[in-house]
Amino acid sequence: MTVRYELSRPLAFGGIKGPGLKIYRDAIPWATVLAALTMYWCLPLRIPLVGNVSVSSLASPFFASLPGFFIAALAAVATFNGADLDREMSNVTAKLTIRGEEAESRITLRVFLCYLFAYLTAISFLGFFLCASVSLLAGNLHQLAEMASHGQPAREQAATNGLRSLFVGLVALIGAKVIFCTALGLYFLAERVHQELS
Repeated sequence: MTVRYELSRPLAFGGIKGPGLKIYRDAIPWATVLAALTMYWCLPLRIPLVGNVSVSSLASPFFASLPGFFIAALAAVATFNGADLDREMSNVTAKLTIRGEEAESRITLRVFLCYLFAYLTAISFLGFFLCASVSLLAGNLHQLAEMASHGQPAREQAATNGLRSLFVGLVALIGAKVIFCTALGLYFLAERVHQELS
């Protein structure tokens, strides 16, 4: 196993294929990005991105509070002594490297849930560090946009607007993935584990 492979495993849920997964993991979050960007640029009063009562100040504690819960759920799923969790799921596959060879393989419900909660933990950390970094570096980012524009106000404004859109889009994407993938995980833990896998 390589270090790159090992470090990428918390994000392996992004590559799992199965019925309906793309709706929760991709379609709804990207629709949320579109809605967030439309709202950010169309509202009459611009939503502050950094500072008190801003996107970063509200999103940071949200993202920071989640990893502990997801790690506890991951530990519970990994160690729970239920035979139903070890049955293969139909039509659900993941790319795994086994004995040095990568292969698309069917996975059990336990592996699916472990990948899900590892993914949620990783993207929650990512969301927190994104918000914290932008809060700390906001002044520098403005200076960089000013330097990159070579004194041309129109280019400076375009660069600043691009950075703002990127930040709003990333926070919306990560936040939506956390919310909707958590909803999927809650469905599997609350109901699906008690049903026959088909």
